[in-house]
Amino acid sequence: MSGIGKTVGFLGCGKIGRAMVRHLLSQTEHKIAFIQHPNFVNDLELTCPIVDEFDEAKCQADLVVECATADVLKNNYANFLYQSNLMTFSISALSDPQFLERAVDICRSSGTQIYLPHGAILGLDGIFDARELISDVSIETIKSPATLGRSDEQRTVVYEGDARGAVRMFPRNANVHAAIALAGIGLDKTSSRIVADPDVSTNTHKILVCGDGIEFKLDITTQATGGVTGKYTPISACGSLDRVLGTGADWIFV
Repeated sequence: MSGIGKTVGFLGCGKIGRAMVRHLLSQTEHKIAFIQHPNFVNDLELTCPIVDEFDEAKCQADLVVECATADVLKNNYANFLYQSNLMTFSISALSDPQFLERAVDICRSSGTQIYLPHGAILGLDGIFDARELISDVSIETIKSPATLGRSDEQRTVVYEGDARGAVRMFPRNANVHAAIALAGIGLDKTSSRIVADPDVSTNTHKILVCGDGIEFKLDITTQATGGVTGKYTPISACGSLDRVLGTGADWIFV
């Protein structure tokens, strides 16, 4: 999607969504079309329609940005995808084969697209480009117990297995695992490990990618800001939005 004068709607508008809304308000090229978010507090003085549930008359946009949860995405994607492109942050939803197949079918029949932002992770483009060479991928995520919805008093491995299982057990915390797996060798072949550590106040992701003549190591740490979102993700979300809309920097890394 490129050009000027795009309209952007938001399905869910928490920390990540608000960062992108403020980003759009700081420019004049694109407009906020609507926000669908239960009990949204309009402290940003928005003039666009704000709804608790989907309203066909009000929820129309060139691009819909989902930054809610996998369940919200699954319950609403068909309302938008027939006429709007979709950028989804709940990448864990794509671990559901039936959902993924249906979403792809709608895109193909309607000429719309789904964009997957890199969120908390750097290097997804490199993994995607090298996927034919890759044989092994492992991901370790280390977060505080509270972020994972737990109350462990000592460092605890709370999950170890394939990425599909990680997504199933921690759908809001394993979007990174889903994204890495979808970019690389798939959910069933990607090894995942999730650790609850009461001594950390950061979100850390350690990724190792090996293959025919290649080895990538990514060690990413970002300050936790409450909830499941780290400090870097809202910033990267605005960059992804700019690239989808075809605006932003004078040069674009592809």
